[in-house]
Amino acid sequence: MSRPIIRRPRAIADLIEHYSYIAHDKVEPAERFLQQVEKTFDLIARFPGIGRAWESKQPRLAGVRVYPIPRFRNYLIFYRPIKAGVEILTVLHGARDLGAVLDELPDEQ
Repeated sequence: MSRPIIRRPRAIADLIEHYSYIAHDKVEPAERFLQQVEKTFDLIARFPGIGRAWESKQPRLAGVRVYPIPRFRNYLIFYRPIKAGVEILTVLHGARDLGAVLDELPDEQ
């Protein structure tokens, strides 16, 4: 049974940015990217432990997990299983300084 998916504003902004970047060359791959993202969100909602734990010294990042988007494996979904479902925090390209970006995430709870 799938759990509710809470998309944080940062995650939505990330997806818009990634879509725009990919669509700059061609729209079709950008559309496939968004379709794959939604499928992956659904997979995470069904199996919230599927990703690996993200190690951080920041207490506010406790419980965060990371999972790559199939077919777009350079893009990583950072999420947290919560009582009400799963919380999608951000979607980042793996070439970024992931620790620095996550440390700067706003505390949205």
